[in-house]
Amino acid sequence: MARHGWLLQRVSTDNASEFTSAIFRQALAHAGVRHTRIRAGRPQSNGCVERVHQTILEECFRPTFARALIPRFTALRRDLAQYLQCYNHDRAHTGRRTQGRTPAEVLGAAKTRPQKSSR
Repeated sequence: MARHGWLLQRVSTDNASEFTSAIFRQALAHAGVRHTRIRAGRPQSNGCVERVHQTILEECFRPTFARALIPRFTALRRDLAQYLQCYNHDRAHTGRRTQGRTPAEVLGAAKTRPQKSSR
């Protein structure tokens, strides 16, 4: 994100254990990023993330599981890496924010934002 002029100021997550660990909190603190959590039982508060997860399940993992009764971890990892490359760089997105562009195009189009003063 920084390469494209984006300044990460806040991360919003659900209340899963991976987002409450000391390692995660330390990484955010080291980067100077604020952490907020959505209310429990309200996944619609994180709707964009939930939709991406559903899309990855439908377009990547279900086809992978359809090809093999028990796919190997390396195959799942390879298929996900290939899918994310396509998803982020080749597949046009029709959402309100992307307007037919890929996520990579949206990130590359960003201008550097001034950092807030902590005074």
